[in-house]
Amino acid sequence: MEKQSSRRTYRLKHIPELKNLEVDVEACGERLRTRISGISSPLLRFLIKRFFSSHSSLGTLATYDGSNIYSLYFPPIPSPAHERLFESFLSTYVFKRPMPMAATIGVTGHCQYRCEHCSAVDRSPDRPDMTFDEIKRAIGECLDLGVSNITFTGGEPLLRKDLARLIASVPPELSVSQVFTNAASLTPDRVAELHTAGIYGLQVSLDSPDPAEHDRLRGSDGAFAAVERGVTEARRAGLLVGVSTYATRNRVWEDHFLPRMADLAAGWGAQELTVFDAIETGRLRGKKDLMLDSFSRRKLLAEMRAVNRRLRGKMRTVTQSWTNSGRGFSRLIGCLAANFQLHITAQGDLTPCDFTPLSFGNIRESSVSELWQALLSHPAYRRRTLRCRMQDPDFRKKYIDTIPEGADLPFRTNS
Repeated sequence: MEKQSSRRTYRLKHIPELKNLEVDVEACGERLRTRISGISSPLLRFLIKRFFSSHSSLGTLATYDGSNIYSLYFPPIPSPAHERLFESFLSTYVFKRPMPMAATIGVTGHCQYRCEHCSAVDRSPDRPDMTFDEIKRAIGECLDLGVSNITFTGGEPLLRKDLARLIASVPPELSVSQVFTNAASLTPDRVAELHTAGIYGLQVSLDSPDPAEHDRLRGSDGAFAAVERGVTEARRAGLLVGVSTYATRNRVWEDHFLPRMADLAAGWGAQELTVFDAIETGRLRGKKDLMLDSFSRRKLLAEMRAVNRRLRGKMRTVTQSWTNSGRGFSRLIGCLAANFQLHITAQGDLTPCDFTPLSFGNIRESSVSELWQALLSHPAYRRRTLRCRMQDPDFRKKYIDTIPEGADLPFRTNS
């Protein structure tokens, strides 16, 4: 990426109502200063100020060419890619014309492990993974929709030999690129290859702060050691690194796992810890007792706040429970599926998110834009919702529990 100034004027190209809007964004230490011109709406001015101040209040995790990084999920601020994210946010939230900010793209269905919580286990083994050209076309079509974060998932994406070429195909002025990995193949040579390709950050999966338990959940001895080696090597190479995990009801209460995970990740030099909710899908389907309830969710949020106060300036923890809590700035986010995010499986099916086993068509048959519109026209996705749909009993009863036994997943839906 070309050397960027810490100041940039954001202009919106795809929102006719805001064609005169200009937001001058300047990074001043951890803070962001904004000057707004071209609009008279006090409400919109307040929302824009709140959008940027919500980042400033967090504190920076790192800097990139003079710009601030507040999360591995967001491009540096200010930057051309973040300008696109800002436009997507206003189009989606203010004008109710959803422009996806993020696309997760499966590049292979293969994996070395057999994780107890895997959500991709039901993908059909009879359909081939997308080719390089198919994935590259999908990336381009996602970028045309406004996406500013391309995240490569699997299976295990590092098993894809041409992964570096795919990363290099993402123009950094349009989008950042990330890889979710189990770190089993994260050798020094592979780290160097990803760095050269221009990767923005790595998200490394860790199921438990206890080595033996992580290895058991992954079904492979040495899995924990691979994560530690991989994170350490990636940080040594100067890459941004996040650690991702998931919360079940029992581990929130029995292990106090979030503070332990945060301390472990911070000790390795990671900048961010992401805690997803356990979702009743894939190998966890039918295991309702593992899902978070209101009491465990409140405990998790309290621990998140305490950890973030303690580790401010060193590492940040973000939880799906906060994103879906409807508290503070999270009220502007809610369920990401078909709102700020889309997912494309390794076989080309477009789904609302990585955890929803519903297909709205395949990129081998239709464009990403056509499939995105089909998704937005579906009764369950026409409106934004604060709560994760896959944790909503009414949504599951109507759309998930009715999937025929033994059906190919993701299940093609029309209504």
